[in-house]
Amino acid sequence: MTTRRSSWLPAPSPKPDAANQMSSARTFDVNGSPIALGKELGRGGEGAVYDVQGRQDLVAKLYHSPPKPDHAAKLAAMAAMANDRLMRVAAWPSGTLHGASRSVIGFLMPKVGGHRPVFQLYGPKLRLQEFPRADWRFLIHAASNAARAFSTVHSAGLVAGDVNHGNLVVAQDGTVRLIDCDSFQVSYAGKTWTCPVGVGTHQPPEMQSVSSYSGVHRTTNHDNFGLAVIIFQLLCMARHPFAGRHLGSGEPPSIEEAIARSRYAYSRDRARTAMAPPPGSLPIDALTPRIQDLFENAFSPGSVRGGRPNADQWLAALQELGGDLRQCSVNQGHHYRKGLSRCPWCDIEAASGTPLFPAVFVTTGGHASGMVALWQQVTTLTEPPPLPPPPNPHATTARPSSAAIEAGRKARKLKLIAYGSTAAAAATALTLAPSGLGVLLAGGIALAAYAAAQASPGAGAPNEFKRRLDDAQREWGHLRSHWLAPMPGAPFDQERAKLNALKARHDALPSERAKRLQKLAEQLRQKQQEDHLDRFPIANARISGIGRAKIATLSAYGIDTAGDIVESRILGIPGFGPATVAKLVTWRRQHEQTFRFDPNRGVAPADMAKVERDIAIERNRLEAEVAAGLAKLKATSAAADTRRRMLEGKAAELLPKLAQATADANAAPGTEAALKRVVAVAGVALAAAVVVGLSRKQPAPISPPLPSPVEFQRPAPINTAPPAQPERGSTSSTPATPGPIRPPAPPHSEPSPPMPLYPEQRSAPPAPTVRVAPSLSGSPWLQPTSPASAGTPEAVERVATRQGANVREAPNGSATVVRTAPAGSVFRVFGRNSGWVQVGDGSPWGWIHSSLLDQAP
Repeated sequence: MTTRRSSWLPAPSPKPDAANQMSSARTFDVNGSPIALGKELGRGGEGAVYDVQGRQDLVAKLYHSPPKPDHAAKLAAMAAMANDRLMRVAAWPSGTLHGASRSVIGFLMPKVGGHRPVFQLYGPKLRLQEFPRADWRFLIHAASNAARAFSTVHSAGLVAGDVNHGNLVVAQDGTVRLIDCDSFQVSYAGKTWTCPVGVGTHQPPEMQSVSSYSGVHRTTNHDNFGLAVIIFQLLCMARHPFAGRHLGSGEPPSIEEAIARSRYAYSRDRARTAMAPPPGSLPIDALTPRIQDLFENAFSPGSVRGGRPNADQWLAALQELGGDLRQCSVNQGHHYRKGLSRCPWCDIEAASGTPLFPAVFVTTGGHASGMVALWQQVTTLTEPPPLPPPPNPHATTARPSSAAIEAGRKARKLKLIAYGSTAAAAATALTLAPSGLGVLLAGGIALAAYAAAQASPGAGAPNEFKRRLDDAQREWGHLRSHWLAPMPGAPFDQERAKLNALKARHDALPSERAKRLQKLAEQLRQKQQEDHLDRFPIANARISGIGRAKIATLSAYGIDTAGDIVESRILGIPGFGPATVAKLVTWRRQHEQTFRFDPNRGVAPADMAKVERDIAIERNRLEAEVAAGLAKLKATSAAADTRRRMLEGKAAELLPKLAQATADANAAPGTEAALKRVVAVAGVALAAAVVVGLSRKQPAPISPPLPSPVEFQRPAPINTAPPAQPERGSTSSTPATPGPIRPPAPPHSEPSPPMPLYPEQRSAPPAPTVRVAPSLSGSPWLQPTSPASAGTPEAVERVATRQGANVREAPNGSATVVRTAPAGSVFRVFGRNSGWVQVGDGSPWGWIHSSLLDQAP
């Protein structure tokens, strides 16, 4: 492919070529007016550039050899297309220059002074030399101006064609101009002049297989690829978007080979590209999502068919990025996107040891006073005291609610009914069933009643008071677990230890600075030689076989000057074999031979400034970390105080609730459903016992009278109906019972007198009767009455403790406890008051709440 030198290069020593001869001869403009040329400003592969005497705004470019007629016609067409917009963004031909024979020998164009090629801006080392005040904001601004320049060119119907790192130049104010415009693709008056040159590192995939650019019609979509590459290099510190780590097998591709296969090294589709960003590069997430999308679209395989982002799209996205920046708290010369959690430039500089931007530090009152003030605050903070143990929930008591007391009263009634029903069913089974079967039935009834009492209460309606107690206990369990849990985050003493370590490193900075300055003095010769080699950019060199494509590749890998040339480093770059590397090393050695050590020059101010910069960065970083740690300590102390107040407040709210729920649950134990099941089981058992008893009383067969008749007398059936009220004055309270069931007598015979079944029953007194008394709830319960109790005074009421209970001095929960009664203690009842029972033995002892007592058997 055709390549050529750019016109911005410094002028070498004059040579006797056509351009020198024409500059010494008379030169005329298109109107035939003479043009006086001044000194030579620069020289390239096609010609040389001169001042125009009397015109500070113009320069003249004279070709080394007169251009061909077709090219001369192109220059005339370009001069005819000139306008103010083009002249502001490009070194556009404003008129042709002619020799004495009236043939075209060159052209006039706007003077582009004080500009530097764009690669000297995006390369970190050259940027610090040529743009010492440029930060990332400046690079974003320059990229925006590059997009504006291309937008102007494209809106005029032009195509740059040869977009590369050498035909864009940047001024100190960030304005961008396009140079070497005579190679543009131009269409005028129905004729198109194509661009005959190009640099492969900036040409799109569809142009990589072209053997010659002559006659190839370019489009703005082609230019948009080169523009995207330039913008990427400006934003990402000279990194080429197609230069990265090869993840596949085989030899890594060169930049041109990666472009041909659309292997964008920063692509999200890494499985397809088999490429990854190189080490030490700017993370692609440092750019806005919008710009990331534009790069994906510009470098995707589908962009070959069109649709690459145009200049106006880039301009809008770059302006958005410029308004979304924040300043680094450590180095005010760093700016990065607000969406990032930390400064990426600090990380890259720390890893590479190479400064990317000028260091700027803004301090108030000096560094020492800043740390002193911070440390005074650190030392005044004390570790928050630990939480006390959780409060004892049993220390808070409450009186049962009226609803709980009423529920407890009903439960006690139901308990009496359940016990009585079970006893009645068992007694009936023992009375009516045969002796062996009766015992089995009574035992079965007792077991069934016990099983019903122990069955899961879920079968019945849940006890509201028990549910409230469960909820309160669950809440208290959660609160207690939070109370006993460690404080979230790092403990106070660990954070304080980190700050102590940072303070020690901050105090050691003066010593570190002295050591580094001493090392500079010891390495003075080496540093002078490095500075000497860095003054020779590779782009200005004339090395055989090192054209613009290879120069762009070297720049993509951070090799810009003779000082960057290291044989082992360059051999790792795809496309650079031993022969090419040898040429570069030879060129470096040529400049090494021109080095002269000056012991009197001392350490270079730039090197000392770098030490001061590094120390200042570290000082600011340490102070920022101490400030952040101080904020953590304050937050930890405040959080501990807030946690204490929250837990104590929650406990103060929950403990009375738990005490009330406990008192209510004790007053109304959740046995109602179980007792109802016991009553039901007892009723069924009672019915079963009656059925069994009746089944034994079948009619006896008719037979002749026995010689000695014997009467079989069975126990009277239990009357479960309420007893009839005796008449006034009656001496017997025993109701009449029906006689025994007898078989029908045979015809014409008298019944024999009854004979007791057992001999001992023949003279025994009548069996005690069973009195049926109504229960408190209307269900029958059986109470045998012995003759000894008839006519005696009313029995003393006794109660038994259901569980361990406190005997208090007065009938209230806050009264003094005079003694403690264990479960099962039996007391005499002396009085009652508001749910409290006065108990004792021979005399009153004190008061126990009725929810803790049962009737003594």
